[in-house]
Amino acid sequence: MITIIIADLTISFDNVIAVAGAAKSNYTLLIFGLILSIILMITLANAISVYLKKHKWVGWLGVLSILWVAVDLILYDFKLFF
Repeated sequence: MITIIIADLTISFDNVIAVAGAAKSNYTLLIFGLILSIILMITLANAISVYLKKHKWVGWLGVLSILWVAVDLILYDFKLFF
C-alpha cells in the first residue's frame, strides 16, 4: 500500500512539473493542462495503459516530448544566467 501511495505521488508531481514546464509562464495553459491531465488519468488510465502496451511508439513519443521540454527549460535557464 505504501508503494502504491509513493508511486501515485511521484507520478502526480511528475505531471505537475511537466505541465508547468510546457506552459512556461502562461497560467491559463498551466491550469488547462493540469485539469486535462487529471481528467484523463481519472477516466482513461486503464485504456491509456492498454493502448500504450499495444503501441509502444506512443510511449516513446511521450518520452521524447518530455525530453524536449526538459532541454528547452535547461537552455532557457542558461540564457538567464549568461
